[in-house]
Amino acid sequence: MQPVNLFELASQQALWVTARQKVVANNIANVDTNGFVPSDIVPFKQVLNVATGGMTVTDTRHMTAGGDRGEFKVVERERDPISGNTQRVSVEDELITAGDVRKTYELNTAIVKSFHRMILMTARAS
Repeated sequence: MQPVNLFELASQQALWVTARQKVVANNIANVDTNGFVPSDIVPFKQVLNVATGGMTVTDTRHMTAGGDRGEFKVVERERDPISGNTQRVSVEDELITAGDVRKTYELNTAIVKSFHRMILMTARAS
């Protein structure tokens, strides 16, 4: 079993949440655009399943073994067009997704804060 670096994992999830927020904002910005297809980021669980522990890049000229951590796969959302309308973006759905993004970010921040406090308490007790 490999050790889990909690802070690195939380950092990667924060990058994922940021990328998802950008995609949702783009969907909302294009709500009135005819023919626009809404998109989303692959779930974080899939990102973790694909992620492999590889070599560490210590120089910008080095090649990475896998995908760039800052890039997450963007996929089109499958939605039925609203009846009688050519728009495929639902503002309500996008706002619900934006709320989910906010909750995920807040949970990530709370977990990091808790572990940071535990580390500080352990260091003070030593």
